[in-house]
Amino acid sequence: MSNFGEDDNILKLNNPELDRKMGGLPLPSLTLVEGANDSGKTIIIQQITYGALVANKKVLYITTEDTAKGLVNNMERLNWNIIDHYLTGKFKVTTMNTMNMNWTEEVSKYYLIALTNFIKQRGKNYDIVIIDSLTHLLTHASDNDVMEFFSTCRYIVDQMERTFVMSMHPYAINQELLVRLRTFCDGHLILEIKSFRDRTALTINVAKLKGATRNVSETISFEVSPAYGIKILPFSSTKG
Repeated sequence: MSNFGEDDNILKLNNPELDRKMGGLPLPSLTLVEGANDSGKTIIIQQITYGALVANKKVLYITTEDTAKGLVNNMERLNWNIIDHYLTGKFKVTTMNTMNMNWTEEVSKYYLIALTNFIKQRGKNYDIVIIDSLTHLLTHASDNDVMEFFSTCRYIVDQMERTFVMSMHPYAINQELLVRLRTFCDGHLILEIKSFRDRTALTINVAKLKGATRNVSETISFEVSPAYGIKILPFSSTKG
């Protein structure tokens, strides 16, 4: 019996409410997760990771914001049992040190090329490549270098049939460049912190999702539950 249910080309996230709202991610694909600090980018990325591991996919997780131990502990704390996948090598966590760097266009170019080469060499052993987050690498990079990086990722998706999920802050690149990058992406999720009457919630706006099983017309509201990660909230707003 398939782990994906009716469609082997859709990755379910192993969160019934979120899967019902979003429909899952197409495989293979390139998805960009965009959001400000504390908007839930990492938790969404980790939910996708957990869904992939449950579906028996091998995941390469490149983090610029955590250690391997910290990441694994955080996921285990949310009752996502990934430790066996980590110990057997199906879940590989690689830390990319981007903190306290003197970022220039030249340094950014070097890092993006190094990251691309690493993914080409190591990514072929994994089904899904996660990058959380690209912000430091993109902020000072030239538009051409950013386009070249995404173009290479697109090539790997199409030729090697690997899936990419990458996160970044909205200030990392200008809006004109972001519009151009969306042409490379199959999915684009925009996360925000919004107020609904008397409470604040995290939200997901599915700006683009090719091949999804449903058309998402509403902004999905959620909170992080210590018991099991993402908890979908019963209020939403229609996208304008």
